[in-house]
Amino acid sequence: MDETRIIAWIDGELTPEEAAEVEAAVAADPALTVIADRHRRIRARFAAAFTPLLDDPVPLPRRKPAQVVSLAAVREERAQATESKRNWRGWAWPGAVAASLLVGVLAGHSNAPLGVPDRAGALALSAPVAQALDRQTSGDLGTVNVALSFKDHDGELCRSFVAQYIGGVACKTGGGWQLRYAAPVDGQRGDYRMAGGDAASAKVVATMIAGDPLDAAGERKAIAASWH
Repeated sequence: MDETRIIAWIDGELTPEEAAEVEAAVAADPALTVIADRHRRIRARFAAAFTPLLDDPVPLPRRKPAQVVSLAAVREERAQATESKRNWRGWAWPGAVAASLLVGVLAGHSNAPLGVPDRAGALALSAPVAQALDRQTSGDLGTVNVALSFKDHDGELCRSFVAQYIGGVACKTGGGWQLRYAAPVDGQRGDYRMAGGDAASAKVVATMIAGDPLDAAGERKAIAASWH
């Protein structure tokens, strides 16, 4: 019984027959019980971190007053929009918005807008994201929100986060924060759910994590040590 199948069982992705098989195996094997319990704790941490954000009401758009439209201004605006689309195609990733997984380098000191790619194969995140990963404890609400922190199987400290247009998992290396998993966030609706749901990010963490997530004291210690 592998861990992936146990995670699928916890996430409710198996048929009743498959679920019964995994449930019996987990009940009979203490090692599998540990894996299942760890994934349940990870899911609970994600829920605790992001549920307050999801429960916030989305404000209705304000009705704009009627205005006189200049046809010349409309033509100019359309021309500029067309030119902007041409420029975008020159450097944007193919299918970046639709992709559920985006892998690249977390450029922690970039001043670019959140989630804007600055070159092929890399993802530039603005300074607030890097600062949140460096300084913020899990569960603190802000422009960037961190769900949990953990060590991966290589001993690196990693953090799951969500920002305005992107969420994912990043690990601290010698060169800074490196993005291991990312997915677009529905910024248009104003909510913080990642494409594929929080379950997708929790599943990634479950495959990466070694042991339990850091508690509050562990996070404070890691922050004081600059996550090294």
